[in-house]
Amino acid sequence: MPEDTHQDAQEHPRPMSENVASPAEPDRASSNSTVAENPDDVAAQEPMTIEADTEVPPAVLVRAGWVVNTFASFRHRDFTLFWSGALASNIGTWMQNAALIIVVYGLAPKQASLYAGLVGFISGAPVFFLAIPAGDIADRFDRRKLLIIIQVVLLVQAASLGLLYDLHILTPSRPILSLALVAGLGLIAGIFTAFMMPAYQSLLPDLVPRKDLMNAIALNAVQFQSSRMFGPMIVSAMVLAGAGMGLIFYANAASFVFVILALLAVRPRAAFDPGAVARHRAEESVMQRVGAGIAYARQDRAVGMLILSTAMLTIFGFPYMTLLAAIVGANIGGTVTQVGRATAVIMAFNGLGALLGALGVASLPSTTPRNRVIPYTLLAFAAFVVMFSLAHVEWTMAVFSVLAGAALMATNSLAMTSIQSEVPGHLRGRVMALFVMSFVGIMPFSALIFGPVGQIIGPDRAVMVAGIVLLAWALLLVARPQWLQSVGTSAGPKESAA
Repeated sequence: MPEDTHQDAQEHPRPMSENVASPAEPDRASSNSTVAENPDDVAAQEPMTIEADTEVPPAVLVRAGWVVNTFASFRHRDFTLFWSGALASNIGTWMQNAALIIVVYGLAPKQASLYAGLVGFISGAPVFFLAIPAGDIADRFDRRKLLIIIQVVLLVQAASLGLLYDLHILTPSRPILSLALVAGLGLIAGIFTAFMMPAYQSLLPDLVPRKDLMNAIALNAVQFQSSRMFGPMIVSAMVLAGAGMGLIFYANAASFVFVILALLAVRPRAAFDPGAVARHRAEESVMQRVGAGIAYARQDRAVGMLILSTAMLTIFGFPYMTLLAAIVGANIGGTVTQVGRATAVIMAFNGLGALLGALGVASLPSTTPRNRVIPYTLLAFAAFVVMFSLAHVEWTMAVFSVLAGAALMATNSLAMTSIQSEVPGHLRGRVMALFVMSFVGIMPFSALIFGPVGQIIGPDRAVMVAGIVLLAWALLLVARPQWLQSVGTSAGPKESAA
C-alpha cells in the first residue's frame, strides 16, 4: 500500500554514505565511479572493494543497532499506545493473581493444593470451551470495540473482589462460602477472558507493518512478562507494608482504565469491514466458520504440532505455578504470611526470567529458523521445572524459577510468532483461538489433575512427575525436527485467500 511504503521510507532513511561520497575520501569515490563506468575493470578494483565491505563497524554502532532492532515496533504510535495500556492493565492482573493465591491459601492451608486446583479449573474452564466460538466472533466483529466492552466487565469483577474482601466476607472462618464466591467471580472473568484473548491476539498484527510482526509479538510478550515480574513484586512490598488484599483488588480494577483509554485511541491499519465479513458468512455455514481454524491446523502439520506442543507445555509445565504456594509451604515452610511473601518473590523472579526470554526473542532477526529453536527451549523449560521441584531453599527456587521463566517465554513467543506468520488474515482469530485454548484453556484441566495429585503425593513430587513427562515430549521433538519443518519459513502472515 502507498501509505506503508511512505512510512517505511521515513522509518528507514537511506544512509547518506549510499548517495553522497564523503569529502574525506575522493579517491574511493573516484574508484567507485570508474568501476561503474568500466565493468571490465571490476577485477582490478576487487581488493579495494573487499577491504571496504569487510570493515568492522564500531562496537557502539553494533550495540545501537541491537537496541533499534529489539524495540523496532515502538516506532508505531498505535502499537506503543496499545503496549503501554496493556502493561498497566496486566500489572494489575498479576497483582490480583498473586493476591488470590495468598487468599485461597489462607482459607485452608492444609487443603491448599485442592482449593487452588478447583479455583484454577472453574476460572479457566470457559477459555477451553468458548475459545473456538470466541475466535469466530473475533473475525466477525470490530475487535477494538469488543475488547473495550470486555475490559469494562473485568474492571467490575476486580472491584467486586475488593469489596467482598473489605467487607470480611472472604474469611477463613467461612472457607466454603469464600471459595464459592472467589470461584464464581473467577468464572465470570474466565467467560469474558475467553472472548478477549482471540480478539487481543488477532488485533496485534493490525498495529504494525508486516515486517515488524515478529518483533511486535515478542515485545508484547515482554510487556506481559514485565507485568508478571512487577505485579508480584508490588504485592510482596504491599504485604510487607501491611496492606490488605482488598487494596490490591482495587488497584487491578483501576488498571483497566489505562487499556480502555489506549483502545479508544488506536486506529488499526486494517479497519473493520462489515461487508467483507458478510461475504465470508454467505460463503460458509456456521459449522464451517467455527471449524475453519481446526481445519487449517489439520492441514498445516507444523501449525498443528505447535498447538499440540503448546497444550503439552500447559498441562505438564504449568503445575509448578498452579501449586506454587503449596510447594513453598511444603519445601520451605513458615507461617501463612511467610509463605505468601516467598510465593510472591518467586513469582516475581519467574516474571524476570520470562522478561529476559522475551527480550531475547525480540532481538532475533526475522530470518531465525524458529523450528530448530523451539524443541530446545521446551527441553530447557522441562529440565528447569524438574530442578525447581527438588529445591528446598528459597534462593535456589528463585534461581530455577528465573531460568524456567526465560525458557517458557522463549518457547511461547517463538510458537506464537510462527503461527501468526503462517495464518492468513481472515482466519487469524479462529486459529489463534486454538492457540489460546491450548495455552490458557487447557490450564484448568492441568490444575484439576495436578491439584488432587499434589494433595495425595505432595505438590513437589506432582510437579516433578509432570516435568519428566514434558521432558520426554521435548526429546521427541528434538529427535523428529521434520514435525515442525515448515515453521518459520514465512516472513509474515500469508495473504488472505479472500
